Amino acid sequence: MVLYVGSDYRDQTTGAHRPSLLWRSDDNAASWHQLPVTGATGSDDSVLDYCGQQCFYDNVIEVDPTNTDIVYAAGQFNYGIGSGGVFRSDDGGQTWKNLGWDQHPDFHALAFDPSNPAHVLVGSDGGVWYSEDRGGRPGPADPLDAVTWQNLNGTVDTYTAGVLHRTGLQISQFDSIANVPTVPARFWGGTQDNGTVRKSVASNSWFDVASGDGGQVLVDPTDANFVYGTYFGISPYRYTNGGAAFFSNQYIRTGLNLNDRSEFYVPWVMNQLNPNQLFLGTYRLYRTDNAKAPSAPAVTWKTISPDLTTGCTGTAPNGARTCALSAIGVGGGQAVYVGTLDGLLWISPNGVSAANPTWERLDQGGLPKRPVAAIAVDRSNYRIAYVGYNGFNAATPSRPGHVFKTTDGGQHWANISGNLPDSPVNSLLLDPSFPNTLYAGTDVGPFVSYDGGVHWSALGTDFPIVAVDQLDLDASHGSLLAGTHGRGAFRITNNQVVPALVVSKVDAGVPVGPSSNLDYTITLRNIGTADATGVTVTDPVPANTTFVSAGEGGALVAGKVRWTGQTVPTGGSIDLHFRVSIASALKKKIFSITNDGITVTSAEGPGTTGSPTTTNIAPPYAVSLTPAAQDQQNRNGTSVTYPLHLQNLGFNTDSYSISTSGGTFPTQLFQADCTTPLGATVGPLTAGATADFCVGVDIPNNAADNFVDTTTVTATSVASSTVTASATVSTTAASATTLLVDEDGNAPDVQSYYSAALTGASVEFNTWDLEKHRTLPADFLAAYKNVVWFTGNSYPGPITPYEGELATFLDAGGRLLMSGQDILDQQAGQTAFVHDYLHIDWDGSETQNDKATAAVHGVTGNPVTDGIGAIPLDHGILGAAFEDQVTPIAPATGAFTDDTNATDGLNVDTGTYKVIFVAFPLEAYGTAADKATFMTKAFAYFGP
Repeated sequence: MVLYVGSDYRDQTTGAHRPSLLWRSDDNAASWHQLPVTGATGSDDSVLDYCGQQCFYDNVIEVDPTNTDIVYAAGQFNYGIGSGGVFRSDDGGQTWKNLGWDQHPDFHALAFDPSNPAHVLVGSDGGVWYSEDRGGRPGPADPLDAVTWQNLNGTVDTYTAGVLHRTGLQISQFDSIANVPTVPARFWGGTQDNGTVRKSVASNSWFDVASGDGGQVLVDPTDANFVYGTYFGISPYRYTNGGAAFFSNQYIRTGLNLNDRSEFYVPWVMNQLNPNQLFLGTYRLYRTDNAKAPSAPAVTWKTISPDLTTGCTGTAPNGARTCALSAIGVGGGQAVYVGTLDGLLWISPNGVSAANPTWERLDQGGLPKRPVAAIAVDRSNYRIAYVGYNGFNAATPSRPGHVFKTTDGGQHWANISGNLPDSPVNSLLLDPSFPNTLYAGTDVGPFVSYDGGVHWSALGTDFPIVAVDQLDLDASHGSLLAGTHGRGAFRITNNQVVPALVVSKVDAGVPVGPSSNLDYTITLRNIGTADATGVTVTDPVPANTTFVSAGEGGALVAGKVRWTGQTVPTGGSIDLHFRVSIASALKKKIFSITNDGITVTSAEGPGTTGSPTTTNIAPPYAVSLTPAAQDQQNRNGTSVTYPLHLQNLGFNTDSYSISTSGGTFPTQLFQADCTTPLGATVGPLTAGATADFCVGVDIPNNAADNFVDTTTVTATSVASSTVTASATVSTTAASATTLLVDEDGNAPDVQSYYSAALTGASVEFNTWDLEKHRTLPADFLAAYKNVVWFTGNSYPGPITPYEGELATFLDAGGRLLMSGQDILDQQAGQTAFVHDYLHIDWDGSETQNDKATAAVHGVTGNPVTDGIGAIPLDHGILGAAFEDQVTPIAPATGAFTDDTNATDGLNVDTGTYKVIFVAFPLEAYGTAADKATFMTKAFAYFGP
């Protein structure tokens, strides 16, 4: 029997990774010999490394059932040549032909027509293709594009996105799916290697508006313009135009460590009660409270947990892929639940609001240690929550089950798997209208329980047996969506007209103490399909307080504040208010007031319960000063200002004196306008009141370049001098004529390559890291003669937000050296700045995009690169090979070429400004000496 096998491997002696090869056995595996990698027409046909770094995922070997010498190998697409990933040998593996021209990455399946094995099907991340002559290229010298694949997936115009032909084949792999409550006919989904897609409101057409992989998609339930998605890895982005323009998404990564251990598709969720708040998980949890900030770079993430996993960097103890967060749950109140691949489960009772939340582990009891896949939390009462597990009971025989419920915030769990199939649960949903209705997306389809998990049944009819990766419910339109792993998306509509009530409660956010009034606002929302009438709201008066008053007709009845006869229209909300007074003499160890026990009922039946609201007892005198630390950089002889925010955190009225210390640069204190001198004190401020002021710092003309001056700003209570708060402001002096702008996002951090190259070229420079300071002031940029700008792996459109500042810089006679990969990808290369200032003609197609090259070559006679030979590129530095080709627009001329002799770098001297643009990462360019030589030539071209 003839057998073939193919794989990459590691050298047993050195441990080095070796590219994938193929082997053949002619004696039923008794012996093997390695096959040649020779291509029929040269290197483009070579089968060497056919499955790249993804042999664990893209690796198929199939043999013609009638001829053992005809063998196919399929794996990873070769972006550099726009082909590859699927090969055929007609001579037993002695020579190979590349059959992947213009195919979709990457390949997973091959099949033959039993009646005619020349009829071949190939399956990839893009669908299914068919050939009647083994994929084409029958002749020994046929070119790469002589393949004969027929697209069985339908045809889309690559320029207009219009659907030209449909086949009815529904096989997309949806990783996530989302309704758009404000545009009910529109849906969103994240699809494996087919982008983040948006459904047309007029048809069943879906449009990929982000390219690449599509991970978890999030939609603002109140504003369809705000949509959030990810690629693979830690790559969150947002749309602010509802995805109306292709590739108009922008990264929101400020504050994230892009090197964190994480899932392939990171879990992240939106707080449905506050769409401005998002949570994202790596091995720890991040939170942003300004997801809808005016600019994408202004969206700021903060770490709110330690490592919540067991800490492994490889396979998890339970056999999962790694130790990373896999599920996040946010509902009513202030709590956040987190689950991990390695089977851990956590709750933070204050994760929504606290700057440094506390965490409690919940999986120490009878929960299975399998990967946590889903967490559903009641929208009003966080203590009611459900968790779903991947895997099978055989993996944890002493702890079986797939769905568990808690009603006390995770202190106790009940297995409610009932008659649910022993199959991984991937998604869980609560129906806000019916507290005992629960939906589960499993590996064998969607299920529903109408009695809290006692009994389960398949949901709906005509649903295929396929994994449901995610369910999403829009209660305001009764729309339940299911995104499947390989059978596309499905929708079922509940036509029952019924309200769905969500209750939340907040205090006034003012520091309180003994004898203080404490004000509460209850908000009751109706997200259902019918008005809620005859609504009764009841809330107990908290311990250690007495009732003072209630608005909106509320009254004190048997120790509870009660409102009756309320109406909440569908899609609307009402606010109810009441006030209590805190006891004048609190007992020892009373550090907070807890309001708990709210209930809501309606004449229609649906109601809800709420989460506790805890208000801490404040000290008599306390103050905060934020931000705690700021830093800026500016030119010698200029001034910088730092705005500071002061808040009275005590329950008594107070004033504050402001002082500075520690720095050597001259400082001044100003009012909030940063120009009017500040008085002797700030205040008086009542409890919780705030005041803003500024600190001005003058940078001396003779300050040493890159000297950092740190000043401490202190606010001292007038009423109690021992009560203080402080912040630091650090100012860096800049006197060099060259600015290095780092936009690599630290994924990875490659700044050192550029610093070394500039130093090797004897160029003095200052550095501006856009990961740390996303706003680059135009006047600061304009103060430099030369700017060296690099983007690393940043994508998409890394320079687009800064094109206005760069244009101003060049118009003033600046000199710009820019380097990176994917700077121009898609529409980012078709802006006016790219055309008119970088002098690049870019059509936005794949003709010039992602053209990997092994080496770049200087151009004879070019004023920058003359004399530079072939310089290899080390793709291991960025872990990618997404170099581009460019078409220079006069007076620009080509400065570098790639392996195909196409231009991938240029220079231009307009008489006003000079630009050097290289469409490859300079950090990957040759040796350190090669980089320094290139930098020396570039600055010689720029001149003094």
